[in-house]
Amino acid sequence: MRFGGHLVSKAGSSIKQLSKHTLVYGIGNILNRGMTFLLLPFYTNLITKEEYGVYSLIYSFIALTNVFFIHGMDTAFMRFFIPEKDPESRKKILNTVYTSIFVSTFLLSAGIYLILPSFSQGLLSIPPTSAILIYLTLIIFFDGLAFLPIIYYRAVNKPVNYVLIVFVEVVINLSLNIYFVAYQRMGLSGILLSNVISSGAKFLMSSPVLWKEFRFRWDKGIWKDILKYGLPTVPAVFFLILISVSDRFLLKHFLGAGDVGLYASGYKIGVVMALLITAFRFAWQPFYLSKGDDPDAPYLFARIFTLFVAVTGFIYLGVSLVLVPLLKMPYGGLYIIATEYHEGLKVVPFILLGNMLFGLSQNFIVGAYIKKKTLYIPLFTGIGFLVNLSANLFFLTVLDLGFLSAGYSLVITYIVQGLVIHLTVRRFYPVPYDFGKMFITLALMGCLFFLPGLLGLSSLWFSSLLVLLYFPLLDLLGVLSLKQIVHELLKRQ
Repeated sequence: MRFGGHLVSKAGSSIKQLSKHTLVYGIGNILNRGMTFLLLPFYTNLITKEEYGVYSLIYSFIALTNVFFIHGMDTAFMRFFIPEKDPESRKKILNTVYTSIFVSTFLLSAGIYLILPSFSQGLLSIPPTSAILIYLTLIIFFDGLAFLPIIYYRAVNKPVNYVLIVFVEVVINLSLNIYFVAYQRMGLSGILLSNVISSGAKFLMSSPVLWKEFRFRWDKGIWKDILKYGLPTVPAVFFLILISVSDRFLLKHFLGAGDVGLYASGYKIGVVMALLITAFRFAWQPFYLSKGDDPDAPYLFARIFTLFVAVTGFIYLGVSLVLVPLLKMPYGGLYIIATEYHEGLKVVPFILLGNMLFGLSQNFIVGAYIKKKTLYIPLFTGIGFLVNLSANLFFLTVLDLGFLSAGYSLVITYIVQGLVIHLTVRRFYPVPYDFGKMFITLALMGCLFFLPGLLGLSSLWFSSLLVLLYFPLLDLLGVLSLKQIVHELLKRQ
């Protein structure tokens, strides 16, 4: 694929802007989601795999309920707020969206508090009288109130504000976990109580934007337009979350909480790839919405896709070949991940690949948002969920593959979903992706991943060398030019 000189220069400038924001959001997500990675050694050495399984089920439930608390307002807010240039119109959009969120958060929190005890034992393995249910409800409540101020900072391109809020939240959460879980030995209750306090602190820290901009005002016309755009994304996001967390509930049903704990601990290692994907998505959405009307945008998106595949491939190899062995090594008789959980590390390569494939689908889907064809999105994620559910049931009940069934299913899901998204979206928003370079990159990843096993060389030094050779080999194979990338990122605008 060839680009004119002005297109390459323009693309380089835009990619530099996207890279800056991705880096800042990446720092925020390393602090936020990276906290779960830091806490993994802490938890695996202090609680049993059965308790860790229950912990994973609790946060899977929270993730599902958050979909209904937000009810598509995050995507809709970004879509209407960012293109709007008039300050007064922007205030109307902010006030209308947050009023809707405020009311729904109170109503849904009350509903969960009243209904959850009746099925908490069967679904989450938590007694109906446990204080954990109160903590769970409070976490959902504070997260529901805090999410729009956080989205606002993204919409006005103030990622540093976001990072500062997340940093303080993480410090509070980590400190309280040390106190409640390690010192007071409160177990799951200590984990949840730490989260309640840190979530409440996040809401307080993010609320200054509300004091400055927000008034309880509701514009019916704006609300209808926003709901019309946002509500179709609710089933889509719900199915997307189901793909990510429903496997825990299936594993609990067929295998028990212990296997959920093993799978969830391995899944957390995959958070390294998820950090990059989430940081990219945070910067990606406002970026492509702002560039969507540019006639050169498809060529820009194609270049970003090639770079995205290359970078995620590097993360995949680094975690699989280097980080996982480091986590299993003894250090003075101690292990970063307790030996009871080592079996769960078998699922890490599948989780990493699944997250990578999900990231590719987020590149393919941009046309649906740019052309405001969000009605397709529930179809995409609905198909993904059906594939995931079917694959999990097949691997669990027919092939009896244990908790690894969830890893295999995740990869198959995002392969199918990515194909469906691309084949659909290209009909109304074609992007000239270079799939040849993508397959070369994937082939190189596979060769480097399997090479230590094929040669019988399990040395960490050899694996590290293979990872370091990855980008030079991509350059040699013509997938990308390291010299050009460095030049475009460092040159002055």
